[in-house]
Amino acid sequence: MNCLSLSVAALAAALFVGQAVTAAPAPPPAAIHIRGTVQSLQGKVLTLSTLNGPVRVQLPAKPLVVGVVPSDRAHIKDGAFLGIASVPGANGAQRAREVVVFPETARGSGEGSYAWDLPGGAAGHSKMTNGTAMHSQMTNGTATHSQMTNGTASRSKMTNGTAHKLGTSNTLTLQYKSGTGTGSQTITLPANIPIVTFAPGQVSLLTPGAHVFIIGHRQSGGITAADRVLVGKNGLVPPM
Repeated sequence: MNCLSLSVAALAAALFVGQAVTAAPAPPPAAIHIRGTVQSLQGKVLTLSTLNGPVRVQLPAKPLVVGVVPSDRAHIKDGAFLGIASVPGANGAQRAREVVVFPETARGSGEGSYAWDLPGGAAGHSKMTNGTAMHSQMTNGTATHSQMTNGTASRSKMTNGTAHKLGTSNTLTLQYKSGTGTGSQTITLPANIPIVTFAPGQVSLLTPGAHVFIIGHRQSGGITAADRVLVGKNGLVPPM
């Protein structure tokens, strides 16, 4: 992910301050994403197991930890602000790989549609869209080459936005602000893709085995510093 730009889930992303979620601006282009499983937390140093081997992450004095919990399609409706990671599908359409249903207090987080970095075969092809769902129709499909977009949902693709007029097919359109105007992204939602939302989180969730998605940056000396940590509750793997 270049930006959060959790969603995100997604991925980015939304922030919890105490027990409240607040809309957050997208991280700068230099932001990096780390997906892994907690091995240990010693002081402010979090050690993760990742696909590329162990990674050590420096937490700030007051870590921003956000919980990721299950949601469902009943929350994908017109006017809902969503974050969808998607990949190119058939006929140029986008196919969702996951959906983040943002709490109302996080409306506007990472709004827009931009390149994403879903792992696996989707690497280099995914997109994230955060926006408002409009005219959506739920259908089933298969994801390929992901892309993340934030906007409004209507005919699916990974977008964060507010949902409007959801139908019964598996597509939706996300509408989002873009510069001084607006943009939209149509996305197909395959069956059984992960659908999550955010919940209050705390450092105590960072126990061995917990799955995390970290948005951070490189410090001098090559140290990775976390800006925020999204951690799945009860074994959930953050899908963004």
